[in-house]
Amino acid sequence: MARAPEVPLSHARESRDAILRELAEFVGIPSVSKGPADGPQVAEAAAWLAERLRALSAERVEILPTAGHPIVYGELTAAAAAAPTVLVYGHYDVQSAAPLEDWESEPFEAVVRGDHMYGRGVSDNKGQIMACLCAIEAVVRTDRIPVNVKFMFEGEEEIGSVHLEGFLRQHRERLACDFVLNPDVGLLGPDRPTIYHGLRGMYLSKLRVAGPTRDLHSGGYGGIVHNPIHALSALIAGMHDPQGRVTLPGFYEKVLPLSAEDRAEMAALPRGEASYLEQSGAPELWGEPEYIPAEREAARPALDIIHIQGGSAKAAIPVDAHALVSVRLVPNQTPDEVHDQLLRYLESRAPSTITWEILDWSGFPASLTDRNAPSAQALARAMETVWGRKPVFYRSGGSIAAVGQLQTVLGVDSLLTGFSLPDDRIHGPNERLHLPTWDRGVQTLIHFLYELAGDASA
Repeated sequence: MARAPEVPLSHARESRDAILRELAEFVGIPSVSKGPADGPQVAEAAAWLAERLRALSAERVEILPTAGHPIVYGELTAAAAAAPTVLVYGHYDVQSAAPLEDWESEPFEAVVRGDHMYGRGVSDNKGQIMACLCAIEAVVRTDRIPVNVKFMFEGEEEIGSVHLEGFLRQHRERLACDFVLNPDVGLLGPDRPTIYHGLRGMYLSKLRVAGPTRDLHSGGYGGIVHNPIHALSALIAGMHDPQGRVTLPGFYEKVLPLSAEDRAEMAALPRGEASYLEQSGAPELWGEPEYIPAEREAARPALDIIHIQGGSAKAAIPVDAHALVSVRLVPNQTPDEVHDQLLRYLESRAPSTITWEILDWSGFPASLTDRNAPSAQALARAMETVWGRKPVFYRSGGSIAAVGQLQTVLGVDSLLTGFSLPDDRIHGPNERLHLPTWDRGVQTLIHFLYELAGDASA
């Protein structure tokens, strides 16, 4: 049994206001990673974070280049030579704040209203990074850190961690660790401590459908030339049957069936139909009727069109139309196979009145981690200490490219947690962080560090 870290816990409470002021400063840097024009702001956030690690007394703090945005690295060395090593992962880049008109306050000026702090990135992922730094600093300032800690914060998670794998291969020895602590997920509710042990993978492609060689007046050519928007819409509509099943040939062939244990566990989650309706605001749920919503989210693949573009308001049939195809993958599916399935679908279903092409595509597989690993059980004990109840072990429908890359390159699992909530409006206007839950998260991480080391630090 780990000793109670009362002094670090007291330090964290006393430094809370200062840490939240720092979080507001961090949020104030508009580190949107999507376009080249955003590079200076992303670099500014990296520099801010590196300076924060130095203030934490971290060693070997560096801003390491990639072919895209840089990665911030640092280390803390434990007192005991045999202490475990944890690599703390996070991302300092954020999504665009658009549409700006839907924000109730400036997205890059963090404000506190009631129990929430609002701002882009306050929950995903800057608030989670600051929870880790607050907890670790509380230990460093009052004790000797009981475990070895390495920090790796990237600036491209929101664009698929496109250069992370190459970085991991280049710095494999430096990044060696026993496991990764990744606080880039959240809790199922403020009273539902949660540890994630599975994530879906992703396939993403851009589909272009083309018709005439120039825009055509709809009065002269309507009903004569096949409108690319109509053709694209029909192809999209055909990607699901009336029950919501994906119709790409062979799509479900390698999907692993759910065991009775899997189904019982998911049925017991606090994620019933009413929960999904309340959180989504949708009038009714949709999808494979033979699976409950929690199963559809976590253990079934899903295909969605997440962006469509074509035409204009000038009464003309356009030259082309585009769609962004997103597929969430489950274990045993691969992006390469799904790409081939999409090609086969288009080859068999696209009419001869148009042409089509996949402009580019990318993807990464799903991941499952060992929920019985010592690190997972240490976090479970820490959560139970703070929340007074055992955590839920949860498979999420979300995707984090870094998790699979870390498994593949470093050979280590990621311990996935975080202290955001389902209604934190991540990626949308008025993103927010529930501060009482964040406080509990900091307490949990302090207990976790001592649980990892047991009594070795006593």
